[in-house]
Amino acid sequence: MIDELLRSINQLLALDDNDDAEKQRVFAETASPALQALAGQLSTRDVLIVATVAAAQPYPQKALHSAVNTSQPTASRAVERLRKLGLLTRDRIPNNHKEWQLTLTPLGAEVAAAKQALDHALRQQAEAVAAHYTPTELARFKQFVDEIVALKAPRERE
Repeated sequence: MIDELLRSINQLLALDDNDDAEKQRVFAETASPALQALAGQLSTRDVLIVATVAAAQPYPQKALHSAVNTSQPTASRAVERLRKLGLLTRDRIPNNHKEWQLTLTPLGAEVAAAKQALDHALRQQAEAVAAHYTPTELARFKQFVDEIVALKAPRERE
């Protein structure tokens, strides 16, 4: 249940702007000057995209928009921006010249590792908070967050 809650919250956070607190924490806790230089250039959604690609490389670009709860054009623009920033590469899927697959560069892997470390810390904190609630209460909260994401998502997908 905690993973499902965090996934829902990450979707909500992905709708935020370039200065949101989670993204700032990802970059504040790194000693890498290269990562710190990227902080102002990436949105929370960008960081989520990098982490999503890291979880299953090579990642089919066609599946990315639904994984990060955005439109196909928004995901494509983000992929192009992340490619230009040197965080990921995009290549044709072997034996399929119509579709693209995404892989992380070493710098992209650093971003993903920083996001993973923050997610791990947040998961531990969330488990402590969740211990005060029943599974039914947590399921209801997850439903609530999902409904909030659904309310905001149509405006963000334009």
